[in-house]
Amino acid sequence: MTECHTQKSIIVILTNGNASQLLSLNNEKRIHVMKSLATLSKYLGCYDTWNQIRERYQLKWSNGDAFTSFNNIIDNRRNYTSMIAWLKNTYSILPKRYGNILIYCTLTGLRPSEATKSILLVHNDVDNYMNKESMTLEHFRYPEIFIRRTKKAYMSIVTDTLLDVARNSGCYSYNAMKMLMMRNNIDMKMSYCRKIFATYLRMNQIEPEIIDLLQGRIPKSIFVRHYFKPDYNNNKRIKSVLETLSKTLLDK
Repeated sequence: MTECHTQKSIIVILTNGNASQLLSLNNEKRIHVMKSLATLSKYLGCYDTWNQIRERYQLKWSNGDAFTSFNNIIDNRRNYTSMIAWLKNTYSILPKRYGNILIYCTLTGLRPSEATKSILLVHNDVDNYMNKESMTLEHFRYPEIFIRRTKKAYMSIVTDTLLDVARNSGCYSYNAMKMLMMRNNIDMKMSYCRKIFATYLRMNQIEPEIIDLLQGRIPKSIFVRHYFKPDYNNNKRIKSVLETLSKTLLDK
């Protein structure tokens, strides 16, 4: 569904009660549309109607069942070792100004499109972008780029290697990366970079709450919202883990 078509379809679903088209959407898009339907139905005063539609089509709020998650975890085609192998092989094939974008994406945990825009800011506005006291890239200072409605990025930890990688990366768009890989018959798996970041940090005892924050997720738990107060002005432990990861990726 395009955004315009989705908006029209949301109204039609409440009008005629036919939500069959939602069943063909992937989990993420389906949940997104369901949230919009719930909000609109409350505004229009027909929330009970929406609940009846949801029950009739057995629409669940879950993003997937536990068995699917289990299969994803044990899938050897996408485990840590295979993802690292893809990254290192792809990095060796691509021109370094392109390959460094993959390394940057992995060392920040950003989404591919976020990583390419972040590199551009390092090139053009690093004095405002980087907090030299805490040694973090403050994405939140650019809400029009990084604070989107459903996907957000707040901050990234800066290491010496990260800055070198950014400065030696080209300012290419995500689409340019996709086109280059297509021309070189390379599978486009940049999503692996973000997964490697999260997996490596967790394997090295970095708390899930910190990983979530570095990847733009704010959990809804009372603990995170009211009691979790990490000291980001003393992020030596995270920097050490990231420097070790960079050595693994660059064979230093």
